[in-house]
Amino acid sequence: MKLLFICSNNFQTLPGGGGSKCTNRNYLSFCDILGKDSVDVIQLATPLKKNLSSILSRFRNYSKGYNAGLSQKVIISILERSLKYNYIFIDSSYYGIICKCLKKNNYKGQIICFFHNVEHKMHLQQAKASPFNFWRNFIIYHNEKSAVKFSDQVIVLNERDLMDLDEIYKLPHISTHIIPISFKDSYHLEKINLQEQTIIPPVFLFVGSDWFANIHGITWFVEEILDHVDIKLQIAGGASNVLKKKFINSKIQFLGFVPDLASVIVNADFILAPLFKGGGMKVKICEALMYGKNIVGTKEAFMGYDLDLQQTGAECNNKSDFIRVLNECSSSKRQKFNIYNRNRFLESYSFTSTLEKFKRVLEKSDVPASKETPH
Repeated sequence: MKLLFICSNNFQTLPGGGGSKCTNRNYLSFCDILGKDSVDVIQLATPLKKNLSSILSRFRNYSKGYNAGLSQKVIISILERSLKYNYIFIDSSYYGIICKCLKKNNYKGQIICFFHNVEHKMHLQQAKASPFNFWRNFIIYHNEKSAVKFSDQVIVLNERDLMDLDEIYKLPHISTHIIPISFKDSYHLEKINLQEQTIIPPVFLFVGSDWFANIHGITWFVEEILDHVDIKLQIAGGASNVLKKKFINSKIQFLGFVPDLASVIVNADFILAPLFKGGGMKVKICEALMYGKNIVGTKEAFMGYDLDLQQTGAECNNKSDFIRVLNECSSSKRQKFNIYNRNRFLESYSFTSTLEKFKRVLEKSDVPASKETPH
């Protein structure tokens, strides 16, 4: 059995944003099941060269409904290669037009599309902050609709996204799967003092890229909450570079890009996730669970996770919630390592825990044998 893995995110290395980490998990899952030699990759090039020819070429492709990285030439190449594969896995609903073209070209194997988010819904949120980019939503909607209509199987991260897909596109009678975010376990407990307690004032760590939902959430927190609580706030990732241009506050330490993020997470007392926008699942929560961190976040931050939030940390959805909970955290010490969160990671959000779900995707239906392309 052979599978063609089509993506735009970095599929080989973990450093990067949440999307790349999820893509990496997807890729490694299929390699584990089928063998690395049976999984080939097409990584669509999305960076835009800053010259007139490249800009015009990209907008010509947009006019044809092709998202960044796609073109007629790339589509033709995929169609030519498709005969070699029993499965074609498309790692984003941004590229649903590929599903349509494969079906129209009478591809006989299984087309599997992975939804990192319901991108149409996500882009509507983003367009409120950046109305100039609203035009791209027409392309995104067209591609997602094609992904739903022409895929044989669809994978989402949580029940909410599945419901949103049905509400927006009216899911046809196809196989759907919910596979939550997961990681390979990279935490070595022998290096940790399991009895260590949080300090006063506690260190709260926010990790996030410069993605609009991250910027919205942490900006709100700094403006509305920080002056009312006794904590130290660390901000790591792309969001740090954005906020340090907006805020000067002795309580904030802007870390920027951190080569060894694991040590920063381990050393923090709490993980902070004040997120109100977005979709899918928040990868930073899965990381925090893996490292056994106490987490304070919103309903949106915990979306898709099956957790007892009183044991995980706390859910806060407004100003008064955050002030009350954070003041409780700064008034007394507690265990720094949260064994409940670590165990929930191992049970439900580790790589091995989701591997069986990917196996069921490939076992869902029989597929014809692949045909090697004539030389």
